[in-house]
Amino acid sequence: MNGQLLEYATGALDDGERAEVEAHLAGCARCRADVAAWRALAGGADPAPPGPELVHRVLLRSALDGPPPPTRRPAWFSLALLRAEARLVRPAVPIASALVMALGVALAATSPRDLAGQVLALVAPVVAALGIAGLYGPRRDPAFEVVAATPTAPALILLTRIALVFGYDLVLALAASGVLATLGGDPGGLFALVDAWLGPMALLSALSLVLAVRVGADVAAGVAVVLWSLRVLVGGVFGDTGWAFDAARVVWSTNAGTVLAAAVLTALAVFLAGRGEPIRRHRATYPV
Repeated sequence: MNGQLLEYATGALDDGERAEVEAHLAGCARCRADVAAWRALAGGADPAPPGPELVHRVLLRSALDGPPPPTRRPAWFSLALLRAEARLVRPAVPIASALVMALGVALAATSPRDLAGQVLALVAPVVAALGIAGLYGPRRDPAFEVVAATPTAPALILLTRIALVFGYDLVLALAASGVLATLGGDPGGLFALVDAWLGPMALLSALSLVLAVRVGADVAAGVAVVLWSLRVLVGGVFGDTGWAFDAARVVWSTNAGTVLAAAVLTALAVFLAGRGEPIRRHRATYPV
């Protein structure tokens, strides 16, 4: 009878068997309780999975409605992103930059007044370029794979890191210029000191950034050092060498062309960083 009770509760009996069970239930309270329990279990069971018609309607509605409207990021997102990216910068990078800049200030302060600005102009660009070279790539970024998997765009992450590193080096160079101007290190004052390094610093950093994104941080750092060494040799050891000296003086100076070239190169680096999956352009840290 127990088996028939389950079939009766689920409606699986024919008319004759159902009438027989109902006659028994009329005089058996225990079996009526069992039937009620089976029906309660049947009513609490999971519903049947959706059929192909329901799936088709859902997909059709999704295609007709289109993607959901983009949501605006909260106001604190930029600050949170800056704080998160700042934690990924190795402490050795800002410490080394500050020490090299301090050494440059010391050398400039002990140099003749007409050479102090030139000394600072030689130190500030290469410090910034080497810092920028380490912004991108699995060999320099301890969280490269994790960052590549986040929903935040790689271009936005790169822009955030540029703001952090270049902004830090910019503040260092401005502070060094202020110290030298206070000490009377240049006859032209603070403006002349800043004008001597600002354009070269922006251009060399932009070149280093493009190379870091395209071919790797080590190559970018090496090329930046070589380029700046050639600029030092042309302007110093080799002296006035005609057209080479004139070209180097125009390129490595603060002017509209230098600033525009730096902006274009930075935009190119951000564009390249945002294309495709970055791990496929560089060898991953861990074998896969």
